Amino acid sequence: MRIRRVALYTHGLQPLVSVLVDRWRMTRPRQWQTLWRGKTCLQLVRGVMVYVWPFSIFGRLFYRLRWSTPWYQAINRQSRRVFHSTPQPLHPLGIEAVQALRTEGIFRSSVDAVAQDPELFRELSRDAQMLLARQDIQRKIRQRFNPHDAKWYVVRAIGHRAKRPPIPSSFVRFFLHPQILSIASTYLGLQVRLNYADVWHNIPVREGEPPISAEFWHRDHEDKRLIKVFVLLTDVDETMGPFTYVKRSQVGGEFESLFPAIPPTGRYPKQDVLSQLINDTPLPSVSCVGPAGSIILCDTSGLHRGGRSLTKPRIVLVGVYTSNAGIDAGRYSLPRSVRHEQLSPAAKFALYS
Repeated sequence: MRIRRVALYTHGLQPLVSVLVDRWRMTRPRQWQTLWRGKTCLQLVRGVMVYVWPFSIFGRLFYRLRWSTPWYQAINRQSRRVFHSTPQPLHPLGIEAVQALRTEGIFRSSVDAVAQDPELFRELSRDAQMLLARQDIQRKIRQRFNPHDAKWYVVRAIGHRAKRPPIPSSFVRFFLHPQILSIASTYLGLQVRLNYADVWHNIPVREGEPPISAEFWHRDHEDKRLIKVFVLLTDVDETMGPFTYVKRSQVGGEFESLFPAIPPTGRYPKQDVLSQLINDTPLPSVSCVGPAGSIILCDTSGLHRGGRSLTKPRIVLVGVYTSNAGIDAGRYSLPRSVRHEQLSPAAKFALYS
């Protein structure tokens, strides 16, 4: 009954009124400016449309209409056409992954099992370490601060740069792997785009440093439904900020009405209320600890958090797949060793090419 009352309450006007309060709560006083750090021009314009009155009246209305069913279907008309004309090769494990995503919102396995390539994880780990070894990246790690991101504790090997370098060939093989693309596309019911790809180095926090941003429970903002993939490049235990997920909280799940996302900002709910619900009720959550090589596929329209390591760096490979309506999409170029003609139609579509 308690969960039901909270769900009914969140269906009212409260989400619209409290969104700025929720955003302020997730960061320390006098750090509001960090929300704008590292943003592109388009993101800054959207921020003004969403947060600055009176522009916010029209901005929020625009995004609600954009993700309404008729408009959303119109934007994804090409995605559905490509999906139905492209073979979706799903192995038995892939079918299991799609079923788990539909019911629980999350699926866990290993790179070796999903990709069926015993060498792929070793190459992913090697290429990730090469990206993190760059001088500018190492400087941020030593300084324990990323000045170009609101998430100061996350050092990104590729980052949000407008002109991104070609991604390593192992990243191409993994993020455009037929099995990964088929799982994501079959789950969403349309051909997916590769919205984001990067390597994250999570800096361990020190005593007294408060949690911020994605260390709080939240719902992602990039799309109505999406698939985020994590590959653990190091062993991760409970002290290293493991990815934690509330099962069945994704759009379409049993708990989708619990602090629903507000386009186009996602949602950072009241942390004390949600934590109490998780502790006092049968609200199911899973902490994704595991050895290096583990893979997590999840719909992060559901409630989740992670990244607050208390001991050692957490290093993960991260990818995001969205529909054609997804926002903040990156553009990634191929290395010289991979020719565009070699890619499958699904892979070309994922790269916006």
